[in-house]
Parts: sequence; structure tokens; C-alpha cells
Amino acid sequence: MGPAETLTVPTPFGDIAVHLRGRSAGAAPGLLLLHANPGDHRDFDEIVPALAPDWAIAAVDWPGSGASTVRDPELITIDALAEVSVLVATALSARGFGALTVIGNSAGGYAAVRLAERAPDLVRGLVLVQPAGFAPLNFVTRGYFHLVASRAVAGRYVVPNARMYLGPLDRGGVRAIFDRAVAVPGDPVRLAVYRSLWRSFDDPRFDLPSTGPLLAGVPVQVVWGRNDPTNPWLLNRRGVAVALPHAAVSVLATRHEPFAEAPALFLDTVRDFLTACAGVES
Repeated sequence: MGPAETLTVPTPFGDIAVHLRGRSAGAAPGLLLLHANPGDHRDFDEIVPALAPDWAIAAVDWPGSGASTVRDPELITIDALAEVSVLVATALSARGFGALTVIGNSAGGYAAVRLAERAPDLVRGLVLVQPAGFAPLNFVTRGYFHLVASRAVAGRYVVPNARMYLGPLDRGGVRAIFDRAVAVPGDPVRLAVYRSLWRSFDDPRFDLPSTGPLLAGVPVQVVWGRNDPTNPWLLNRRGVAVALPHAAVSVLATRHEPFAEAPALFLDTVRDFLTACAGVES
């Protein structure tokens, strides 16, 4: 395995930190990790050591998260994350990465779908973990998005919401992710990014089933934690079936971030899919 390295990718939204781990690009299949809102690349810390011997790993910090800068928090929309993912994948290709298998969580799952649509030559397959964009987009969900994004509510919502969707703090890497979420309300820039992303969920483009079926030629595995109260499987399963009828679906007894809560279970669930993607020539 090569030494840890951070690649900086300039984008219109800020300088994006991409943390490179595991094998060298070109010597192993590439794996791109896209985190949720809030969060950063460290959300995947529980599974990176197990994947590093076999993969060239690139873990992104979204604009304003982790080590990435942000030019204007108001510009960080869900579709901006999709644009960032394309720019990152293009930069990785220039550094010798082949087509990427992508693990995207929540907002990162939405970005992964759009990446595969917009740059199909750069993608081998997708593991979508509790992905955003599949629940019904209606007046109830739109109202909820705007309420969470409001100045009066957002700062008070981040921590209890994270406590609900992360579950017990003594499992896997949950405590570290929760502690980082606790810091968000006290960081005006990070909180502004959080609010802007929630507000952007009202965009019609966020409704993935409305243009389905999608990605007919791309291998996809959807992994859902059935105990997540904030983005429940029952609210999303029809949208997943409409938008991704060919996807393999695995529902686990976890919450929003199973790779952190139950890393061994998550790896067992996706191992065969990842192995198959690694064997596909780019």
C-alpha cells in the first residue's frame, strides 16, 4: 500500500480535498467514497482498512466539510455535489485511476447516481447506502426540507437528528461521526452549507424516480438500514424500484450509516458486488 496522500481538486465551489488511501492508482481498481450531510471522509474510517489492501481508495470531503474549502455556502446544493463528483472523478482519471466503483451515502448516494449518468466512462458500479433522492417529493417533504433549512431550526436540528439516524453511540465508528456533527452548529460556514443542502432538496432534479428507470447499464447495489427513522426504507422502496429496477437491494438491521455502525456486516453485504466490479475492465 502507498502512503496516505491528499489530492486537491479545484472546483467552482471550493478546493476539494480527496484523501487517497490503499493501493496506488493503476495498480488496483479505484474506489470513490462520497459522504453524507453533515460528515466528511472520516465517516468511512471503519471500512477503509479492510478495503485498502485491494483498492486504490479516494475519499472526498464535500465543499465546506473536512479539509475542503467553500467559496460560497449558498452555492452548495445537491446538484453542486453531483458536479463536484464529476470533477473529482475526472481528476482521478488524470492521475491514473481507472473507472471507479463508488460508495455513496445519503447525499453522496444522489451524487453517485448523477456521476454515473454524466460520466459513465468513469464509473464501474455503485453502492448506494441510504441514498437521497428516492423518497416522494411532495408538499409534505418539501415543507420538511425548508423547515430543516430555516435559520430558526437548522442549528437546533443537526445534533438530535444525527443522534436519531446514527443510533447507539457505542457501535463501530458512530461516536466519532456524532461528535463531528455536534460541532456543526458552532461553525457558521459548515452550518450554512448544511442549510443550503437541505434547502436544495426542493429542486425537481432531486426526484430521481420521476425520470426513471436510470443507469440501465451500470451495476448497482442499494444498501438500506431499516432502523433509520429519518430516511426510512418504507418511504423509499417504491422510488428505488422505479428508478433502479435492476439494482440488487440489501436491507440491514442498522440505521443511516451501516458502514460505520456495523462495518463487518456492511462489508459482508457488499463484498461480492465489489469483487464483481473490480473484475470489470474499464
